Amino acid sequence: MLFSGGLLVASLPAMASSLGLPARSSNNPENVILADCTRARNTSELSSEVSYFKGAPDDTPDDVAVVTTDRHQNWANTTTKAFFADTNTTFTAVLRERGDAGDYAGTGDNGYGTFTCWQMASTYLYTHTDKNCFVVYDCNHSGAPATLPPISVTSDTSSTSESPASASSSSSHSHLSAGAIVGLSIGVAVGAILLAGVAAIVVWRHRNSKKEKAAASVQEKGLGGGASGLPKSPQSTTAIWQGPGARELETPHVVHELHSENRPVEIHGEALRGELDDTGRVELHNQDLTPRYIHEEHVSPGAYGNFKGPV
Repeated sequence: MLFSGGLLVASLPAMASSLGLPARSSNNPENVILADCTRARNTSELSSEVSYFKGAPDDTPDDVAVVTTDRHQNWANTTTKAFFADTNTTFTAVLRERGDAGDYAGTGDNGYGTFTCWQMASTYLYTHTDKNCFVVYDCNHSGAPATLPPISVTSDTSSTSESPASASSSSSHSHLSAGAIVGLSIGVAVGAILLAGVAAIVVWRHRNSKKEKAAASVQEKGLGGGASGLPKSPQSTTAIWQGPGARELETPHVVHELHSENRPVEIHGEALRGELDDTGRVELHNQDLTPRYIHEEHVSPGAYGNFKGPV
């Protein structure tokens, strides 16, 4: 391991020489990766760690220091320390606010020298202790972030490379899948009930409309053509009265003959002005109607009843 403790007061170059470690320089190819990890068989288990590489990053780190075991570390805008127990060294990363991939992110120190840290796109790099780890930051001695090799997640854990954020999102969706299915089922059932109710109302209103139209049609036929099955009354005709004198009256007025027990009395259809009692035997004429005998040259007493003359 190429780290030294931050509290060591011995000469760092001498210690590095005694440990067989190469001296640090701007040309040193070592890299320190700050990574977020998810459990291979349970993506809801989250952790973060710092991994050390003697050269360019690959799928086999030379040493690993655990940072968190129950969540992903909030790397940005904070100071994070990772302790490597095998070499008794501590790596300290002082990072600024999160930026875009390739941006300068802050500095790192392991007691031997400083590292420049770079923001990285979340990319799968290696699997360690049944955890898939994704690069978040790369700290090195170069003037640019390291180039990561195209590595895919191992086949026994996943068939594609995905970030911890997408893995945790997939886990959340899988945990909520049962509730989502129940909610979807309830929604479908409620929708079906509502549709059935609407259909029933439409059918009911359609039937009522047909009944109302049929009733209205029957009523119109009854008013226009008369009641069915009833004989039509004959057209009224103007009656022509035949009097005792066997003479046909050619007048538009209907003349009615009223008989008493002894002698008949003739009354025209127009309004009469006079009184009739049960003993008088007179003929009353309408003042607006000229008496019939005026138009006759010879009046026959029989035409007005027996022994009756003009008044």
